[in-house]
Amino acid sequence: MGSAVDNVLAFLRQHADQQFCSTCLAFEFTLTFHSVDSALASVGQQVALTELRGQCAICGQRALVTGLDPRHHRSPQERVLLFFLDHTGRLFCHACIGRRLELNIGTVQKAVADLRAASVSDAPCSECGHQRLVVGRDAGRVSPP
Repeated sequence: MGSAVDNVLAFLRQHADQQFCSTCLAFEFTLTFHSVDSALASVGQQVALTELRGQCAICGQRALVTGLDPRHHRSPQERVLLFFLDHTGRLFCHACIGRRLELNIGTVQKAVADLRAASVSDAPCSECGHQRLVVGRDAGRVSPP
C-alpha cells in the first residue's frame, strides 16, 4: 500500500471529473482531517488542484471540494502571474490567492515558487489583513514562466 499522498493522487486521477470534500476523503482513506489537508497540499505540489465551494461527488453535500483542475486553459503559474499583474502593489497570502483563483494551497505554493520572481515578505495580506508570509509583484522581477 502506498503513502497517503500517492493514494489520494491516484484516487483523484481515477475520478478526474469529480470533486470531493475533505470529510469524504478522510473516510475513504481512513485519515485524520489534518492528514487529508497535508496530503492534498502535497498532491497540489505535483498536479494542479482546484478548491472551491461545490457539491461533493460522494456525500452530495455542498462544501469546500477539491479535485483535479482540468477546466482552465492556463497553467496555475500563468494564472498566478496574471493575478499579480492585475493587483500590482498589493500583497496576498497563499490562502487568499488560492481562494481567489480557486486553487489548492499546494498548487499556489508551487506556482509562486515556479515564478521565482514574486517579492516575498512578512506583512499584512491585502485581502484578509492577517500578518503572514505574503507575495506580490515586484515590477522588475516578474516574468512569464
